[in-house]
Amino acid sequence: MPHRRNVLLGAGALAALAGRAGAAPPDDAALTALLSRHMDEYLAISPEAAASLLTDARGKAARSKLNDRSPGGKAADVAAARRWRAELKRIDRQALSSARQVDYDSAAFAYEMLDEVGSRYGFQDHALRPGPYLVNQMAGAYYWQPQDFAREPIASRDDAEAYLSRLDDFARVLDGETAGIKADAAAGVVPPDFIIDRTVGQLVDLRSNASAALTDGPVARAEAAGLPGVALAAREILDGRVMPALNRQIAALRSYRANASSEAGVWRLPDGEAWYALALRSNTTIATPPEEMHRIGLDTFQALKAELDGLLRAQGLTGGAVAERIKALDHDPRFLKPNTDAGRAEILKFSRDHLAGLHAKLPRAFRTLPDRDITVDRIPVAIEAGAPGAYYDGPPADGSRPGVISINLKDTAEWPTWRLKTLIHHEGDPGHHLQNAVFVRAAGPDMPLYKHFAQFSSYVEGWALYAEQVAVEIGAYENDPFGQIGAVQSALFRAARIVVDTGIHHKRWSRAEATRWMVEEAGEQPVSAQREIDRYCVYPGQACAFMVGRLELMRTRAAAKQRQGKAFDVRDWHEAVLRAGPMPMEVLARTMG
Repeated sequence: MPHRRNVLLGAGALAALAGRAGAAPPDDAALTALLSRHMDEYLAISPEAAASLLTDARGKAARSKLNDRSPGGKAADVAAARRWRAELKRIDRQALSSARQVDYDSAAFAYEMLDEVGSRYGFQDHALRPGPYLVNQMAGAYYWQPQDFAREPIASRDDAEAYLSRLDDFARVLDGETAGIKADAAAGVVPPDFIIDRTVGQLVDLRSNASAALTDGPVARAEAAGLPGVALAAREILDGRVMPALNRQIAALRSYRANASSEAGVWRLPDGEAWYALALRSNTTIATPPEEMHRIGLDTFQALKAELDGLLRAQGLTGGAVAERIKALDHDPRFLKPNTDAGRAEILKFSRDHLAGLHAKLPRAFRTLPDRDITVDRIPVAIEAGAPGAYYDGPPADGSRPGVISINLKDTAEWPTWRLKTLIHHEGDPGHHLQNAVFVRAAGPDMPLYKHFAQFSSYVEGWALYAEQVAVEIGAYENDPFGQIGAVQSALFRAARIVVDTGIHHKRWSRAEATRWMVEEAGEQPVSAQREIDRYCVYPGQACAFMVGRLELMRTRAAAKQRQGKAFDVRDWHEAVLRAGPMPMEVLARTMG
């Protein structure tokens, strides 16, 4: 998954689509002007997005600030989305070219979700992923900011001042979130007790290691650059502003622990069933009722289970249920690395080497190839207990660092090597890294900024899961049958996610029931299964986006192939999909099928 609140590469129109439209209608210019103004307004209220996307004076100024996650900041975001939504409706969609209709439809969906979801409790990032709890084990300034500070480039006095300003702003953001936690709690929205426990544990860990997480790296780089005074200023901000704000957030969460529920699903929250239905739509970008989504998950799971059974039997693994045979593979010493720093280093090297070797196979399915500006690192120890198995961070606009695949190496037993190649395909190539690289290259310096506005999880995560199958098609598992087993097991896992996500939030499964189903049916390891289930508790519906997106991409590709016949070339189709950028899957089906 792309890491957390990343500003998302946005829906855009293909040059090929524009070519079909002929001369651009006058309304195209009006839409472009409107969406450009909306993007400017968005960058003004989202300094983190501006710092990520802009390299001009606005981007430089934005480096000194963080987003406002207080109740007032949230209200301002919703007001903006509501105004954008109303202004967009004044454009005559039918008068637009086909390319601009894609932009219109994508913006309309994004604005609707930002308005409708934002008006409710919790939060929503600009990947349109809703969460009912403002701060949890996978969200909140305490979770996101340390990695940003750790990678902070400091080579000048301006860099140092921007860092110190943002460190000071970190305290303000923490207190704004704490106010939001209290406001939501007053409305009856409190995380489950096990989520509070995990979140408080991570906050306490950050507090205990605050210097290492927030100041040591930037201070060392400032000293190396010959910039005096940064260490003292950072220490004063840390002790005087940040630590008290962390203490207040910890105290607020702890105050709700005694009366917190152990129920995992959002159905127990105010209007929880409607909240979940909306979260499903925002994440999958398709209006599918929860009961139907549960059935899709079960049907897909059973089909993949049968395929996996055949692959396991071909390798002599015939005894017991599929899940039992997967567990046996997980404990097979042929595929395990020691749970030591040396073992973690071996996993990282294995991943980096495979990523490098895969590059030569990409031309079999792709026209545009990514630069090899990518590496594989470990998720920071301070947050790994609640972090997902892995995620991807694309290179920033200024190119100051490469793309990064971060892997959770708290326990190396979670990553037997038969699983690792598929992870690299998902997060790296031909998954998120290639996806990001092709769109950025297609965008070029002249593409309007508004095409970087919204991300749609079903497109982004669906592509990465679809890319796992493409990796099979281009020969990534030549002479590696166990790696191919990993590819099918990964898809099976994503189908299982639909089952347990809808099970928790629609069918009212308990946390224990959902975890047991994941272990017994999908063959997941208990520790990683528990972490995954807890993820679904705080990001309802997001787990469904992966497989829904993959199924839609495969269905749309099949439709395009049937329509084009012998003229169909998967390389051209992939180029079209990737250059278009993120869009709702219902829009992609109309455009690419």
